Amino acid sequence: MAQENIFLFVPNLIGYARVLLALVSFFLMRCCPWPAVFCYLLSALLDAFDGHAARALDQSTKFGAMMDMLTDRCATMCLLVNLSLLYPSFTFLFQLSMCLDVASHWLHLHSSIIKGSTSHKTIDLSGNPVLRIYYTSKPVLFVMCAGNELFFCLLYVLHHIENPAAGFYLLLGVCGIICLLKSGISVLHLVTASQNMAAMDAAERSHRTKKQ
Repeated sequence: MAQENIFLFVPNLIGYARVLLALVSFFLMRCCPWPAVFCYLLSALLDAFDGHAARALDQSTKFGAMMDMLTDRCATMCLLVNLSLLYPSFTFLFQLSMCLDVASHWLHLHSSIIKGSTSHKTIDLSGNPVLRIYYTSKPVLFVMCAGNELFFCLLYVLHHIENPAAGFYLLLGVCGIICLLKSGISVLHLVTASQNMAAMDAAERSHRTKKQ
């Protein structure tokens, strides 16, 4: 039986399209705000389709999960770099957001893999109840992720338009609240993953002590 080519799985092809759209968005951010936002949001929207395709076609892979998370983290980080240029007074907050996002997801993913999970979205149902709801409720996960990304996109758009409507500021405020909530979830990610890593370290040290 011929070996399957993981790189050509449908969800991974969608993942490559996400990467390409993100790169086009980064290239356009300095000169063409509306095409840049379109490409960025389309890349983010395809995140839902690659997961659906992976489940429907039984093509879930560790490579795909890793590419999916890296695309999300890198895309958000690059948008925040651009926002730091547009709003220099808030650079520290954008830097803090980048560090929290990357650190929490990386440590969470690493601890999940060590515990034997196939993805960072596989949550132990006996674990933190907030993270359990976050990852097991698709509407909650979608609202949190979409609201967070939309907040940063709206900040980017705000710099390029004059006299935005009141509805724009209302949407910006709602998405800002969601962004703060998601930052809180990232803190929980960091704390919970740190506790899991420390517990595994303690168990390994105890096992070595018993063997000696």
